[in-house]
Amino acid sequence: MLVRNTTCFLLVALLLAACNLEETNINPNDPTDVPVRVLLPTAMEETAENFSEEAAVIAGIFSQYFTGVDNRALTVEGYLLDEAFNMNPIWQDFYNGPLNSLNIIIEKAQAEEAPHYAGVAKVLLALNLGTAASLWGDIPYTEAFQGGANFSPAYDPQEEVYAQVQTLLDEAIQDLQASSTVSPGDDDVIYQGDLGLWEKAAYALKARFYMHTIKQDAQAPAKALAAMEQAFQSVGEGLVYPFGFTEAEQNPWFIYFKNTPYVEIDPYFSNLLDELEDPRQDGFIRRSFGLERVGDFYAAEDASVPILTYPELKILEAEARLRAGESGAEAALQDGVRAHIQEVAGNTPEEEINTYLDAQATLNGDGEANLRTVLRQLYLVHFTQIEGWTDYRRTAFPELQPNADGDNPQNPGGDIPRRFIYPQNERLFNNNFPAENPNLQDRFWWDAE
Repeated sequence: MLVRNTTCFLLVALLLAACNLEETNINPNDPTDVPVRVLLPTAMEETAENFSEEAAVIAGIFSQYFTGVDNRALTVEGYLLDEAFNMNPIWQDFYNGPLNSLNIIIEKAQAEEAPHYAGVAKVLLALNLGTAASLWGDIPYTEAFQGGANFSPAYDPQEEVYAQVQTLLDEAIQDLQASSTVSPGDDDVIYQGDLGLWEKAAYALKARFYMHTIKQDAQAPAKALAAMEQAFQSVGEGLVYPFGFTEAEQNPWFIYFKNTPYVEIDPYFSNLLDELEDPRQDGFIRRSFGLERVGDFYAAEDASVPILTYPELKILEAEARLRAGESGAEAALQDGVRAHIQEVAGNTPEEEINTYLDAQATLNGDGEANLRTVLRQLYLVHFTQIEGWTDYRRTAFPELQPNADGDNPQNPGGDIPRRFIYPQNERLFNNNFPAENPNLQDRFWWDAE
């Protein structure tokens, strides 16, 4: 009896203590308790990491920027993705990282009548959401972010997610133009509170995501061109995350090659640069001791991560003009290539740039050849980025040869993969998981033949 009473007393005491702690303490690691000015830079860094870590490595192997030479990267080289080791972390990085953080920022900003914060967050939410849909197809969105209220969110069709992306960007533009009680400042690591640049980034993203849908929407190029009119107009306006502003923060590619040297430059990409006599070679590739790794422009310790840049936008403009039958494609192409050479290889003499443009960025009047010229430069500009694989899937360019030994039950036929499979955690724990995990050749909405 004494033992039982003592035990009951201890349990009551512990419960009372827990209640007191719960009432008086605020968990600083709980995003719901953190102000938007603290959440915003974290969400920005999470976004940049998602665009320069495992998802970009896998996309880079599929688009033959990289070749996997050891460990899990060697398995990816053979077109096999592990739903646990490969997919679980990437899915979590999107959903437990910026998608969740940005959704919280939007809710808090709306409650605090701070539309400028909501606008910035909607731009980044659209970026992450559209990119996730470009990897997996159908994904949870409208029922996501409900926490314990819904452990099995339904999957939204990819077509509807892309519509939501455009809606988010339209709302972001309106929010950025509205009156606000408070606005981002130094906490805005990317644009330092310049709302005009965030508005341009929203229009640039509208153009990018319209171009993803060219197989489904004949008006996509025209829509993209209309958005581009209000997007980036010069170098320096692009959506770029500046890693290295503190000693503790290092570029993700630098960390990857330092800690997991399982990837090298694919010979296809290296040989293409040699064939073109491209002046950006040293910025693209770092060669040492017979190895070829990502160059310092992208992978130096303090290198920035390009997410969507002025050179990309100008080359996309050239593609859109060709597809829409509009003039001005060559001028847009040469502006984009020139700007990218100056960014990646800033010491290149003007005469050498002009020679390269004459040889590799001049359109000769043959529609198919012109498109190939533009898409080759887009492929180069998207080096290290998920978008390079997206470009291949939506345009069938470059004309890549599949890796050897890529024919397996997960990738029947052995062609270059068209999508990611879903992660193991979704298959096991989401009651709304699709009937079966698609294979790597199953095409989704915007990639349908």
